[in-house]
Amino acid sequence: MTSHALWWTKRGVLFFFCFIDLLKLSTAYSVSDANNIHNLLFNQSGYNTLVLPDYPVNVSVEYNLLTVNSLDLKSQTLSTSGWFTVVWNDSRLAWTTSSYGNIEHIYATEDIVWHPELIVQNSITELSNLGDDTTVRIQYDGEVRWELPAVLSTSCDMDVTYFPYDSQTCDIEVASWGFHTDAVKLIFLKTNLNLQDYRTNGEFDLVTTSQHSSELIEDGLAYSELLFRIVFERLPGHYIMSVIFPVIITAVLTSVTFILPVESGEKVGYILTVLLALAVLLTLFADNMPTTSKHTSVLVVFLTVTLGLASVVIIITILIIRLYHKPDHYIAPNWIHSLVRNFQKSRCSSASINHLDKSAVTENNPATDRSNWNEKNSNLDNIKPYTHYSNKELAEFFDNFFFVVFTVLYILVTLCFTITLSAAE
Repeated sequence: MTSHALWWTKRGVLFFFCFIDLLKLSTAYSVSDANNIHNLLFNQSGYNTLVLPDYPVNVSVEYNLLTVNSLDLKSQTLSTSGWFTVVWNDSRLAWTTSSYGNIEHIYATEDIVWHPELIVQNSITELSNLGDDTTVRIQYDGEVRWELPAVLSTSCDMDVTYFPYDSQTCDIEVASWGFHTDAVKLIFLKTNLNLQDYRTNGEFDLVTTSQHSSELIEDGLAYSELLFRIVFERLPGHYIMSVIFPVIITAVLTSVTFILPVESGEKVGYILTVLLALAVLLTLFADNMPTTSKHTSVLVVFLTVTLGLASVVIIITILIIRLYHKPDHYIAPNWIHSLVRNFQKSRCSSASINHLDKSAVTENNPATDRSNWNEKNSNLDNIKPYTHYSNKELAEFFDNFFFVVFTVLYILVTLCFTITLSAAE
């Protein structure tokens, strides 16, 4: 055979096989063949939806997550959208493709096919079976594939200890209803959740997913259960700007009360305004937290401590104002003068001496020049043990003293709060 003839022979064989493929495609599906398959499976064979196809039936389940609708801290619920893919094998639903136009699969409604009864056990809405007039796909070898759309609202135990740097772990619990493990056994279709079509959430970042199988024991019978676990991590940017900074700034404003002069008459009004602002922040924040004592937010503790310190500041401020407005003939208790005097003695080693002691000494030594007093009388002996300060001088001293004390306290509390939150990152 010449090479030319051989070339035409190969070309003819190729055209023949292409023709056969086209013929198969053209006869791959026809309405009559599909009807014949339905009659074969559901009419002629006496198919009974109450009879299990096998014992036990291995049902493979996969959860395909589309989006996280919400993760509500107050109600402790997770709302998601997605669908379940459920696959099992029913040998009664098999046919020979060559006898029915090479049709490899057909579709049927779920009510005419045996299917597992599945429920989402931790659903906060009605506890009903998954599926409602959905369609199943039946393959020629008896494999049944059931796609169940699901908009789920499930309970989730929220841990808000390190809000807004918190992470939440939520489970979607799918269980077999009515059929114990000897009859229906649930297994995972794939090794993990299907996130191929997942759309990101603006508040939470999906960190990881996992799957766990377990069993429910009821009256001595075990029922299969599958847990689809999702771990979320909050994106803190919004809460840092709208919650953390306002709380810290408002807390710092509390110690400024002691800088205001008593003569202004605004000290009590100012600290009450700050106290009310803190109370409003605490109320607004607490309203969004879960009503549970299992987990306490560090931010709530910080607000509560700040609110308590502000209340102490109000009491001290009122006492200072009361002391300031005492009549001139009133002399404070000796322990107060001793306290001030000892504090001043502890500061005498510094370059400057408080003007309260200067005025106290110069009152007893009117002929002494103030400019020479600093140089000649700077040692501790010049502060006389019987010196009495005026009420206004005492009030001014306590204002300065408590300003330093509460500023340091607020800095320490804020640092502890910040370090605690940073440890959760």
